[in-house]
Amino acid sequence: MTHDVNAAAPVISPDEVKEEMTRLIDEFVEDTPGVTHALLASRDGMKQVVPSHMNSTNADEDWTDELAAAASGLAALAKGVTGPTGDKRPVQQILIERDDTLFLLTEAGVGSAFTAAGKSVATVLTVLTRTDANVGAVAFAVGRLVQRFAPFMTTPVRAHDGQGNA
Repeated sequence: MTHDVNAAAPVISPDEVKEEMTRLIDEFVEDTPGVTHALLASRDGMKQVVPSHMNSTNADEDWTDELAAAASGLAALAKGVTGPTGDKRPVQQILIERDDTLFLLTEAGVGSAFTAAGKSVATVLTVLTRTDANVGAVAFAVGRLVQRFAPFMTTPVRAHDGQGNA
């Protein structure tokens, strides 16, 4: 699936955009083996879309705030790393492995439905999985989810090699 950046985006309210993206993330978590959580944050560390599976208690709210800030910081650090060719290039995905979970982070596009003023906001999608999850399958599913976000973004993420070409 490709996204024509020149095509007109559907005309829906910012609240409807957030509701639709919440639904997409909830479906992704339910349908992707090994995935336990997912959250969309802005590049400056603010939660943008908190799916229903992460929105039940104050402890969850504190954790999602921390997760959004950490994901943003990690994405910024990775973006600033010079590679072996001497160039700074776009980061496709970040993988963090811990003994209790795996974190996958990827840029998810730029949207204007996330602020009251309608200002464009760059986003980072954070996905948590069980440690026994098939990382390749999850990474592929993450790419497809980001593609599904495209109609709701003012600037969708471009498909990278091996990501989003289905």
